Formats: sequence, C-alpha cells, structure tokens
Amino acid sequence: MKGRYQFRVKSKKVLFDFTIRRNITVIKGDSATGKTTLLHMLYEYLRVGRESGYSVATDVNYYVYLRREVGRDWQDALFPLEHTVIFIEENNNFVFSEEFAEFVRNSDNYFVLVNRSPFKMLPYSVHEIYEIVTHGQRADMQESYHVLRELYSNYPVIGNNQMRTVITEDSNAGHQFFSHILKGRKVHSASGNGNVICWLRDMEEKEVLVIADGAAFGAMMEECMELIQAQSPRRIAIWLPESFECLILQSGLVQAKDLTDILENTSDYVESSQFESWERYYTELLTTLTEGTLYQYMKRSLNPCYLQEKNVKKIAAQFPEVIRDLVTDCLIC
Repeated sequence: MKGRYQFRVKSKKVLFDFTIRRNITVIKGDSATGKTTLLHMLYEYLRVGRESGYSVATDVNYYVYLRREVGRDWQDALFPLEHTVIFIEENNNFVFSEEFAEFVRNSDNYFVLVNRSPFKMLPYSVHEIYEIVTHGQRADMQESYHVLRELYSNYPVIGNNQMRTVITEDSNAGHQFFSHILKGRKVHSASGNGNVICWLRDMEEKEVLVIADGAAFGAMMEECMELIQAQSPRRIAIWLPESFECLILQSGLVQAKDLTDILENTSDYVESSQFESWERYYTELLTTLTEGTLYQYMKRSLNPCYLQEKNVKKIAAQFPEVIRDLVTDCLIC
C-alpha cells in the first residue's frame, strides 16, 4: 500500500479533516480532545452507513478496531485485511507486542494508532505524530472544525547551544560523514536510536547536538523532549532529517529520472509491505541509483567520494542554517 489518503468525517456538529501519508500514524492527546469521537464516528459509519447520522468521505478502504465493539481477537480481525487504513483505539495492549510490530512491518495496510504512550517496537516518523486541534466554527458551516497538527515539527531548536558534542544515532555511513565534517567537535555514535536517551542521561557535556533519522525516531521523541526539558541548564538540541541518505538524494549529487518527484511525493512511491520506514526506502533508492558509479553508496562504510569538500558543501546545503554554519566554520578551520 502506498499513497496519501484524505478523510473528511462529518456530523451535524463536528468535522474532522485530515490526511494519512505513511504506514504508521500516531494520534496523541489528553482526554476530551476528540480522539474517541473521531473513532466512534468512523466505526458507526462503517457499520450502518448514513443511518449513523455521520458521513465519511475518503477514497480508501478503512477499518476501526474498537475492542469492546469488535468482540474478537485482534489477529482474527486484522490479519485478513489488505490495502486498508486500520484505526486502533487506545487501551489495546496488543499494540505494544512484538507480534503486532511484526504484523505492521510486513503489512500492506496503513495503521492509525490512537494512544498516549510511545510504540517502542515500531519505526514511525516524528512527522506523523499528531494531536487533534479545533479551529472553531468555520464561516461556511455549522460544525466545529478539527484537524491533525504535528506535535514535533519545529526542530532543531538551537538557542545558545555551541554544539561542542554531537551524538549521531547512526554508527555507519552517517556517523562517518558527520565525524569528518565536524572537526573540533566530539562526535559519538549511539549505535541505534534506542540508545540516544541513555547517552544523553549518562554524558556530562553541557552543549550537545543530537542527529537522528526523523523517519524512524517517533517512538523516542516524547522521552527525548522530556529529558531535554529536565536537563536545564544543559543545552541539548536535536536535529531530525528524514535520513542521511535522504540528505544525499536532496543534494543533487545523484541524478535520476523522477527523483525530484520522489523526494517531493515520497508517499506515492513507498510500498508499506516492502519498507517499514522511509529511511529504509531512501537507503535502497540511493544504493540502487549509485550502483556502479563514482558515488556508489554502501551504508556500512562511507564512500570517500562523499567526503570531498565540494560534495560535503552540496550535502550540507540541505542542513538547517545554524548547523550549516557550524559545518562551514569547521571546513574553514
């Protein structure tokens, strides 16, 4: 399953308008923010159609797992589904199991998970974690208007952080690249996104920059932000590009038909049953496009070609300005 799917879920009093873009979407939020209302409306329309008093406009099959309503095991309910957007309400503990994670990773369905706790076994994007917000009543309609808003969309936040120490999630090509270009900084590898929190807790340095793949860092984001806020007056900044491979693809070093469209509309190209995250897709795409060329990419060991100054500058041009300036200073030194 691939693509983007819009939903307009409507009653006489409320309207929910949102788009699902990836295989895993997470909706968080406190009680009374609309999560239960949204799933109830979706479920009732699926069950009895317009007799429910609701309308659902979408161009994709969907399914709603409400445990108290379905009355059967999640495997029996979900395993037969194909090419379907599956909504799962909170308080279903099976979503934290390895069996469910394995099902999601190999599924050609999309999943919308409503829960306040992170899903540590699933690789979901920081850009697909939402809360429901109300924009009040629109002038052209009577109902209140609800949309999904990204929780973590304004990073990096640098402030006065001099970023004297850098932690990379990656231990392979990405780490090798940043170690090379950030001369004069201490660059450590956390050897996996699940280890970033431990590194931040254990290290004593006061000015730290974390670089991780945003495409799969979603489960770590809440705990990471809580730690950053609790660690004041330490200055900890976090930068979450989609992936290191995505930065290379965006740089213009690699030329390929449709590459611009792929980068602008990645949802239309990533088959969920083949790629558990966009990071995996970008890695395979870059590896395939550069095979047998000067820029041949191998994730385990970075091709020295990418460390040539002219190529470093092209890749660094994709960085946020404050981090790009840091790289420029290091290159001058």
